[in-house]
Amino acid sequence: MITPETPNGIPGMAQGAIQTGQHLAKNIIHLMNGEPTEPFKYFDKGSLATIGQSKAVADIWKLHFGGLVAWILWMFVHLMSLVGFSNKLSVFVSWAAKYFTRNTDNRLIVRFYNAKTRMPEPDLKEL
Repeated sequence: MITPETPNGIPGMAQGAIQTGQHLAKNIIHLMNGEPTEPFKYFDKGSLATIGQSKAVADIWKLHFGGLVAWILWMFVHLMSLVGFSNKLSVFVSWAAKYFTRNTDNRLIVRFYNAKTRMPEPDLKEL
């Protein structure tokens, strides 16, 4: 969505989608009640990203920082966004177990190809 306040559009991330969805719902209710709609105004809450174990980057308003503090902030923000205490506890315990066991659980799907035929080799587990 391009507006005078956001000439490059809003970021294609969760926060932009959440805000536009909530605004759309309010405007639909306004239309159903015969009221005028309101223009959308995006509020940038900042960006967080993990870049490794105990490492993250954070851009919050004019603050830019990284490392362990940003990683703990990332973890806190994402845990608090979950619904229900049991979900938060379950995810936290899972993250703690992976952190202390150094288990990365890479979920890569790899198929080996025959260089001569350029065809995938059969998975022996499926046979």
